[in-house]
Amino acid sequence: METLLNIQDLRVNFYTYRGVVKALNGVSLIINKGESVGLVGETGCGKSVSARAIIKLIDFPGRIESGKIYLDGRDLLTLSESQMKYVRGRQISFIFQEPKKGLDPTSKIGDQIEEAIRIARSISKKEARDIVPDILKQVGLADIDRIMKSYSFELSGGMAQRAMIGMAICGRPKLIIADEPTSSLDVSVQAQIIRLLDQLAEKFDSSLLLITHDLGLAAENCEKIAVMYAGNIVEFGPVEKVFNNPTHPYTRGLLRALPTPESDTLFSIPGMVPDLIFPPPGCRFSTRCERKGDGCTTEFPPLVEFDKDHFAACFYPCF
Repeated sequence: METLLNIQDLRVNFYTYRGVVKALNGVSLIINKGESVGLVGETGCGKSVSARAIIKLIDFPGRIESGKIYLDGRDLLTLSESQMKYVRGRQISFIFQEPKKGLDPTSKIGDQIEEAIRIARSISKKEARDIVPDILKQVGLADIDRIMKSYSFELSGGMAQRAMIGMAICGRPKLIIADEPTSSLDVSVQAQIIRLLDQLAEKFDSSLLLITHDLGLAAENCEKIAVMYAGNIVEFGPVEKVFNNPTHPYTRGLLRALPTPESDTLFSIPGMVPDLIFPPPGCRFSTRCERKGDGCTTEFPPLVEFDKDHFAACFYPCF
């Protein structure tokens, strides 16, 4: 398959009064054209920071220190802010975790989508206005006239998220980044939103990066999974291989922690996530790993291909 996004050795730090938070420690990831990838891990592991770094929206006091982010062969980190404006919305769209915070509460939904269309397609206001109803229909919304005249606070969570997705697809993007798109929604609505994202990605032949802490959600809706821990991707590969043959001890621990009807007790990974201001030397999972050995506490393991398209960063992998 042809590569769309290629992230190489991405490093992001946050400069706080307490010290330097080393949020991303050499993240590398490849997403092919038309492919869906789930980025999973615990809260605070760097999933959202990775997503925002792709579109160069790291807020102060954060800073992208080094690395490369290639989109169709062009390094986004070399582009100016004015050049990035033509990437955001047109080539890469971002769906935020809480739609009502992502939408402007002082503007009507129709006006916001109209503006998104004008920016993404460089067309007149009238042309954009004529397209708005079709965009709302594509994301499964009915009673179009009412929704166009509504403000975000007048919509349910599911309707607001659909409107947000509508804004995201205005430019027919090559890559859709969905950052926990269902975390603030009712369970009954979550499946509908994920199904909608899959359908739209397929319709526009877009790649999808789904960020979630829900392993089951990623497994059901993605072709590949990248597992993050403390600012690093520790395992990456096809869903079937990662779930049926987890190679990194952290991935195996996450899967063991999933509740099953046969189990009477819940498994938990011992220890705590390390402080990223003072991360442990070597592998950042070494302080919690039962398999650690020589080199784990002094040297960081690189991502190695243990099986076809199945990578893990571990000196003592599980087999």
